[in-house]
Amino acid sequence: MTFAWRAAGMNYLQYSSIAACALRRVAKPELQAEIAKRQGVAVKYAKWDSGKAGVSAAVPEVETRPKADN
Repeated sequence: MTFAWRAAGMNYLQYSSIAACALRRVAKPELQAEIAKRQGVAVKYAKWDSGKAGVSAAVPEVETRPKADN
């Protein structure tokens, strides 16, 4: 038995992203402000050399997915 998202040709990250987006859209208005606070993602990177991490730096915000037209 395969999962429906696998049969649809998606991977788990795509499936969970779509599910999260759908959940955010149907949330009660009083919860949407709380949800909006947690939407941001912070990414840092560090260059490793000789087994030691260098100075870590934040990755600038990048749009990874186009916004849906509503």
